[in-house]
Amino acid sequence: MSADADVEFAYGPIDVYVVEFEGDGLSPAVLDALLELSASGTVRVVDLVVVTRDADGAVQVTELRDDAAKALSGIGLDLEIEGLIGEDDIAESIANVSAGFGVAIAAIEMRWARTLASRLAGASGRVVRAERVSAPLVHELIETASITDSEGA
Repeated sequence: MSADADVEFAYGPIDVYVVEFEGDGLSPAVLDALLELSASGTVRVVDLVVVTRDADGAVQVTELRDDAAKALSGIGLDLEIEGLIGEDDIAESIANVSAGFGVAIAAIEMRWARTLASRLAGASGRVVRAERVSAPLVHELIETASITDSEGA
């Protein structure tokens, strides 16, 4: 591919989030947040699986594309790549989860990054490493820096 060639991607980068929670399902507030982000065009939820472990240790898997699609059909999420989250991903994510807890596994396309990904590819660039700094850590670092700045003033 020559540098600066026109490249248009249909999808941007996809992040997979595994979020542990207490109880037998996702909070409605979390689903609302996903809906808001999806409706605004910021992200596209391409696959979503909820896995819980009951008090007896039994594991329940709810994939939005199966029975959950009927139950949640009114939430407005149109999954684009159903099945992206596979059985191995599910098994790995629930392996160390205690009874009474569960995980939500969400594959989310970063729509805002699609143009950047296209332009990188068009310039023969490729991402060789990416890291995410969690929001709690960012806030902790900012707070620490603010304290340090105020002590030095």
